[in-house]
Amino acid sequence: MSVEGTQCAGKALDGIRVLDFTWSVAGPTITAFLAAFGAEVIKVEWPDRPDMMRKTMIANDVPATLDSACFFATVNPGKRGLSIDMRSEEGRKIAADLIARVDMVTESFSAGVLDRWGLTYERMRELNPEIIYVSLSGFGHSGRYQSYDTWGPTAQSFNGLTGLSGLPGRSPAGIGFSYMDVMGGYHGALAAMMALYHRKKTGQGQYVDISQVESGLALSGAGMLDSTVNRRGGGRVGVPPGNRSVWPGADAAVGLRGEVGAPYNCYPTAGAADWDYCAITVLNDEHWSSLKSVMSSPAWAEEDRFATMDSRIAHQDDLDRHVAEWTMQYDKMELMYLLQARGIPAGAMQTFEQIVEQDPQLQCRDFMVELEHPLLGKRLWETPAMKLSESPASVHPTWPLLGQDNEYILKEILQMDDESINALQEAHVEWPEGTPRVIPMDRGRW
Repeated sequence: MSVEGTQCAGKALDGIRVLDFTWSVAGPTITAFLAAFGAEVIKVEWPDRPDMMRKTMIANDVPATLDSACFFATVNPGKRGLSIDMRSEEGRKIAADLIARVDMVTESFSAGVLDRWGLTYERMRELNPEIIYVSLSGFGHSGRYQSYDTWGPTAQSFNGLTGLSGLPGRSPAGIGFSYMDVMGGYHGALAAMMALYHRKKTGQGQYVDISQVESGLALSGAGMLDSTVNRRGGGRVGVPPGNRSVWPGADAAVGLRGEVGAPYNCYPTAGAADWDYCAITVLNDEHWSSLKSVMSSPAWAEEDRFATMDSRIAHQDDLDRHVAEWTMQYDKMELMYLLQARGIPAGAMQTFEQIVEQDPQLQCRDFMVELEHPLLGKRLWETPAMKLSESPASVHPTWPLLGQDNEYILKEILQMDDESINALQEAHVEWPEGTPRVIPMDRGRW
């Protein structure tokens, strides 16, 4: 299907149109990718029940409205905004008319929402035989847990990731952000691309069922492999190993960090702030010899207990203490470059300010770009991590402000006349009665 006046002509997905019912983070991540590669994404919402991300993380220097939340803008660039009341018959008819004219429908609701709207996959196929329907949920749409809601901490616990983080003998530490949302979104975008490719070859649309919990299993590293091959589970000595590759007294073949080494940890550096650390991984005797040379061969490093990898692992507490006393002399970036120059794997623990403003690698690859949001002003925005030589992605400086593209979508895509559009407005199908066009809100928790 052609998209006239598309915002991103010449890209891989130029001409692809998506009707987007996703919300929060995982689902919008799917369509943000599609938009970055040229798809025209129409995000559908109703102002009385907006995407929850519109209510969180509003910068202190902008008015607090449903259109000015930073996180919402981050996961929804390059999309159009359509407001319709899906609880009304007229609203559902507009959605059905759009389904007949788009290539893909996406949603990330709990099970059964689109069914209750009368928009089952079977109904979508009646409206558009080539339609691709991408549905992302916590556990997928089959099995015992299909009706369960999931949130970051519970999903990470359920698929084993929480048990991989922390120190042995302590309660699980969990991991930072809700990685299931990010990984679920990435998997969803990949699945959408495979479905588009299949349709190009065969002319067939299809239903795509994505589980966030299963998507997160890709982050478990060797944890699942250890179970399937070695029949070993968690709860062993030295599991999880913290930032070490293997804990003293544990089986050195545990492999949850992949390679085995010592010194192998995050070591404090000058400044002693929360982020002043540098990760060092000594994986072989050559690395160890180089590190000793950089440290000017201190007497402790020549002791027999630090002579071999096995003995260094056995004495990691003392080893780490000695290394940390040395690393605290250096700025973390200075230390990283010093060790890397001698062939020793090392990486400074960057703050997000450093990542955004200083990282020379990301600057070289144009990972952050400055764009002007109509309410947030000029800001730096993340771009997709992949670089395609012939059809590169880019972040288009448009965001789905509530209802901003109603006229374009109703007139240009659905070919509705002014009388019909006026009737929708008078019936409050495209905007709630009594609701201002700019909707103020509390500043929230950020």
